[in-house]
Amino acid sequence: MRKAVMTIAGSDPGGGAGIQQDIKVFTCLGLYSCAAITALTVQNTQGVKAVEPVSPHIVAQQVEAVLEDIDLSGVKLGMMATEENVEAVASAFYKKGKCPVVADPVMRSKNGAVLLSDSAWKQYEEQLLPWVDFLTPNLQEASFILSMSIGSVEDMKKAARAICSMMERKRKSSLAPGVYLKGGHLESSDKSVDVFCYKDALELFSSDRIRNVHTHGTGCTLSSAFCGYLALGHEPFEAARLAKEFVTMAIKAGFPLGKGIGPVDPLIFLK
Repeated sequence: MRKAVMTIAGSDPGGGAGIQQDIKVFTCLGLYSCAAITALTVQNTQGVKAVEPVSPHIVAQQVEAVLEDIDLSGVKLGMMATEENVEAVASAFYKKGKCPVVADPVMRSKNGAVLLSDSAWKQYEEQLLPWVDFLTPNLQEASFILSMSIGSVEDMKKAARAICSMMERKRKSSLAPGVYLKGGHLESSDKSVDVFCYKDALELFSSDRIRNVHTHGTGCTLSSAFCGYLALGHEPFEAARLAKEFVTMAIKAGFPLGKGIGPVDPLIFLK
């Protein structure tokens, strides 16, 4: 049987990020994708124009309906939008079983639109993070979570360890927590370096920096690929390595669409 996974995130009508991108990635990996929508966004390649959160009652019911019926091999969390939706998803997770949960803590869009408020992150940290097995922040998100500046690979290592320790203190899951810290915004070299921390071990994943402006959906692609590889049975370090390869290929294949920043293209794996 094909393994089933679930994405819980916002909708991007332009198709380059959010629920739409997660489903593409899962499909490329041969997985069956379930989805619960937390928010409707009004956006295109030029940026986010508006966000309309789905009511927390409906968010919780979507998640519960899937969890009570379908045996999932993985769950990916994306944009939560509001404190109430954070609480709604957390309250539904008592039915989730033992499948790994990968969370992309979406806080801001590329053009700076607020997708999760500071107060909503506090709710996230207290109620939802204890269920999260692997967190995939970018540098800005990690800096906010830790209230520290991250300007080098050494800073990234310290940050990844610090977030892992924070997650360990809050556990509600039987799995050891891990952090995949994305270093794409660290422009200090010709290499793009990510740091993965798991069970007190660190591994760096490095690739040549790709000079392609069409990078919409990069974070969603990485976290959903990581979740997908875990669901397929790969051990965490191998899943992280494969996810890095996946997103690198998708960035290389990023293409112009519309009048702004085009999407990365996971469908390159189907060609």
